[in-house]
Amino acid sequence: MSPTSSEPSGLPATSRVAAASARLRLQRDRRRFDRAFWVLVAVLGAASAVFLALGALQGPKLSSAIVDPQRVTEQPGQQLRLFANQPLSEVAPEQVTVTPEVEVTTSVQDDVLIVQFAQPLRAGTEYTVEVAGVGALSRDATSTFRHGFTTAEASVLYLDRGETVDEVLRAPVSGTGRGEVVLAAEGIQHIAPVEGVIVVARDAPGGTSVLEAVAADGGVQRITLPEGVRVDQLIAPPLGGLVGMVLSTPGAVPGDPTTGYSRALAVVDLVADSPVSIVESLDGSPIETLFAQFLPDGATLIAHQVGGTLLRVELAPAPLVLPVGQIPTAFGLSTDATRLTGSDAFGGVVVDLETGRESRLDPSPVDGAFAFGGPALLTRGELRVQKVAVPDPVTGAVATLLVADDGSGAARVLFRTVDDRGSLGDLVLSANDQYVAVEVTPSVAEAEPDGRPVNGRPTSVTTVIVDISTGAVVRTLEGFAPHF
Repeated sequence: MSPTSSEPSGLPATSRVAAASARLRLQRDRRRFDRAFWVLVAVLGAASAVFLALGALQGPKLSSAIVDPQRVTEQPGQQLRLFANQPLSEVAPEQVTVTPEVEVTTSVQDDVLIVQFAQPLRAGTEYTVEVAGVGALSRDATSTFRHGFTTAEASVLYLDRGETVDEVLRAPVSGTGRGEVVLAAEGIQHIAPVEGVIVVARDAPGGTSVLEAVAADGGVQRITLPEGVRVDQLIAPPLGGLVGMVLSTPGAVPGDPTTGYSRALAVVDLVADSPVSIVESLDGSPIETLFAQFLPDGATLIAHQVGGTLLRVELAPAPLVLPVGQIPTAFGLSTDATRLTGSDAFGGVVVDLETGRESRLDPSPVDGAFAFGGPALLTRGELRVQKVAVPDPVTGAVATLLVADDGSGAARVLFRTVDDRGSLGDLVLSANDQYVAVEVTPSVAEAEPDGRPVNGRPTSVTTVIVDISTGAVVRTLEGFAPHF
């Protein structure tokens, strides 16, 4: 080889060619990698820009939702909580559409949109909640949240007395059969469901009572009563562990405390595991009580005293008794616990518990016929469920009917017994104003008493449950003392 050649000396020609080829391949591969890398960077950058643009144009997303399907049918003020993927701006109630329609309020806590229902919802019903124009704090774009849920089916607790053993059962309102037996015992006088247990008053010697709290696992706790008393009424709270009751000493003379208790108002705290205590009036004497019912707080009673005085009894932290008004007969609280129905010599009366003011409760005609008003219970609105007596203009026979009356001038029949041969007893409204349960004796002429010394009933007594909005009878159960 010529000494002037530029090729490295000392290497064979083939090796020099191979080295040069390797360098060329490496350079080509590097250029290809650089081109591919920058193309990828450009593509990813463009995609990121697109996603950023789309993100800027799109509103928040609904991630999940929570609602209690049982409590939402039982208590007002329950919430549907909608969780978003980012903090939200404020939402007005006007942006919310609920199907079926209900009244709501709204609030926002960071990334949670809270839809609060003003009143309990219907049981066993599918609801759809749509919130339009939901915005985020960091951008102007909005979106629509949509969530559907189905509320829990309603159920009723009731007492079915047998020849030797009595049973407490829970039955779904929409089901069939008797329901599930949750308690079986002898001589059950009264029942009251309280925070996962059932308080039961049972027969004791001499026409008195024993009081027990029965847990779901069958455990029984004896509650200490004053000696030798009978439970005339058990008063279940809507929440909490306080149980009210009305107690009497068999043979006691009303107005004479030396002979024992006469319909004395009493209370027991199941959580504190304390004995039953008598609630005293302002003068230190027991409150002789015809009727009592808890307010929604579970710690305040409205009591109707012998003599007609309405009392507000605040039980915690210590009993405080305040007069509310005066009424000869009391029927019960409205489902929102703001009013009480009753009657005087001129007919039905409604007492506003906050102001004490009274208003008349006149029954509307039924199918054009004049009706005599009986016990009535108010819903949250203007509608009331009432027992009325309607005389036949030809025969003079009187039919007892259960009606729904909104005061517009015509009552709607909810239930009547076959051939009007029966009678209607106590009424109970469900907390959401969806159902009314009424104790029915199918035939007065054929009725036979069950022979119980306390809280006796006809052996044929049944509980009929009616859907108030449709008038449909949805359940008939052999027994009484229904509790929704």
